[in-house]
Amino acid sequence: MKKTIKTGVSLLALSLAGAALAQGVPNTSNVEQTGTGEVAEVMQGGSGTNTSDIDQDGTGNTATVTQASTAGDANSSTVLQTGTASGNTATVDQSGEGNSSGVTQEGEDSDVEVLQDGTDNTSTVEQNAFEALTTVVQTGNANTSDVTQTGDGATIFVDQNNGDGMLAGNSSIVTQSGDDAITNVSQDGQSNSSTVNQTGTDAFTAVGQSGDGNISLVNQSGTGSDALVDQTGTGNNSTIGQTGVGSVTDVIQNGNGNNSTVTQSGSLSQTIVDQDGTSLSSTVTQSGSGAITDVVQTGFGSQSFVNQSGLGSDTTVNQSGQANSSGITQSGIGAVAVITQDGTANSSSAFETGAASDLAVTQLGTSNVSVVTQNGIGSVVDIFQDGTSNNSLVTGTALGSTADVSQTGTGNSSTVFQSNALLTNATAANVDVIQNGTTNVSTVSQLAGGADVLVNQSGTDNFSDVVGIANNSDATVFQTGVGNRSEIDQNAVTFPIAAALNENQNASVTQTGDGNTQRLNQFGRNQVANITQIGDGNISGAPGSAAGIMQVGENNEANLRQEGDGNTSTIRQGNNGNQTIITGASSNENLANVTQSGDQGTSSLTQNGDFNEATLNQDGLLNESTISQLGNGNIANVTQGATDNSSIVSQTGNGHNATVFQNQP
Repeated sequence: MKKTIKTGVSLLALSLAGAALAQGVPNTSNVEQTGTGEVAEVMQGGSGTNTSDIDQDGTGNTATVTQASTAGDANSSTVLQTGTASGNTATVDQSGEGNSSGVTQEGEDSDVEVLQDGTDNTSTVEQNAFEALTTVVQTGNANTSDVTQTGDGATIFVDQNNGDGMLAGNSSIVTQSGDDAITNVSQDGQSNSSTVNQTGTDAFTAVGQSGDGNISLVNQSGTGSDALVDQTGTGNNSTIGQTGVGSVTDVIQNGNGNNSTVTQSGSLSQTIVDQDGTSLSSTVTQSGSGAITDVVQTGFGSQSFVNQSGLGSDTTVNQSGQANSSGITQSGIGAVAVITQDGTANSSSAFETGAASDLAVTQLGTSNVSVVTQNGIGSVVDIFQDGTSNNSLVTGTALGSTADVSQTGTGNSSTVFQSNALLTNATAANVDVIQNGTTNVSTVSQLAGGADVLVNQSGTDNFSDVVGIANNSDATVFQTGVGNRSEIDQNAVTFPIAAALNENQNASVTQTGDGNTQRLNQFGRNQVANITQIGDGNISGAPGSAAGIMQVGENNEANLRQEGDGNTSTIRQGNNGNQTIITGASSNENLANVTQSGDQGTSSLTQNGDFNEATLNQDGLLNESTISQLGNGNIANVTQGATDNSSIVSQTGNGHNATVFQNQP
């Protein structure tokens, strides 16, 4: 049975009161109304194929369609209300197999509600209205919903459930433009996919997906944007691109093969990504003022890239698992970055530029590598690595920079370079390197006035190299173990301005163990060198080659103490003819103190210049001492205890004084 009702504006009461039809099987309904205050209601039931078509043009339109069919394919309902109608309301309720509903409304005060329950549900809603509201609920297999809504005060709600029908699942595409826009999509079942494009003021998007093959894409642009995506299942993928003022992005993924990409630009931005599962990957690019990024990843194969530029930037990345990798590029005022990685083969690379920067990297595991380049005012770098084959490279050029590197394990290597003004007390750039393990290597190059360097190494065959060119800078090296090597070069440059820039520097080296070597070069004025070696077979320089302590300049002081057997020391003070020092006097008022305790020690001391003074104390058997003084007013004091010691003092010039005591108790 088929009924078709066509009515004009004032012909029938159906145009004012509506039309109500109840039909059997197979049901077909076609209602066309043109006029003011149309109401159409169609109810179809039975076991068969229901079809309803409602076309209303005018003002105050209302259409209600209810369909029920379970025996065969598809209920179908089409409601079209236009003629730019105002006060439109369309309600479609479908239950059964192969349901399909299409609603098109244009006008003001629009309202659409579609409920589908059964197999092969498809709903398409297009609404252009003022104060529009759309609600689509789909339950069953192969649900698909497409909603396009444009207008003020728009709200869209889509709920999809696939069930157990083993068919491919839910898919929802929402495109909404207008003021006060809100989108809420919830998907449960197989092969879920949600795409939301929302443009307008006060936009809000929430997508929740649970099941297999979830994919969510949100493009949201406007003022007061907020996007939240929650995915649980296998093959989750979320991409959010958000541009606007007051943007907030929250992505939480739990399951296998998670992937999240967030691109957010605007003021008051904030991004939170939380991933729990296998093969997690997160990429966040955020530019704007007040930006904050928080990424937490736990599982296998985690990878995080954060690129953030703007005022008040803050980045926190916490990764736990295997094969973690984190890269941060952060530029802006008040930038703070905290990276924590736990697992195997961790790698962190950070480039942070800006004022008041602060960076802390902590890596626990095996084969950790950290590279930090930090430029800015008040920069602080802290790196802690625990495991095997750790490698840390820090390059910081900033006022008030502080670099702290602590490595525990085997094969650690640390390189720190800091550059700033060379003048006196210009900055306070400090470096602390602590390495515990075997074959640790530390290289520190520092060009900053008032900067301090501390290197502490424990283990075997460790190497420390400190290069500093600035005034009032101190270098301290502690090495404990066997076969360690320390090299310190303070102001070891040959250009003419060296002496004018280099003064008031202190260097201290303490080595405990056997077979350690050290070399220290100081060029400038008022330099102090303190060397302490405790053990057997230690070398401070080597006779005929590199000097243990070389000081060229004015008013320098060298203090050397060796305890053990078979130690060797070499000290040279004054202009050795290979350096260019532009000063009034290149090597006057130098002071050298050498103390050796043990047997078979060797000491060589050379002083070039004026008012030099050398003091040598050797305690033990078969020690050798050589002192050469060239200049005026030099004094040499040698004290050797026990027997079979040898002392050679050579003085050239005026007013020299040499005193040698041998076999003293």
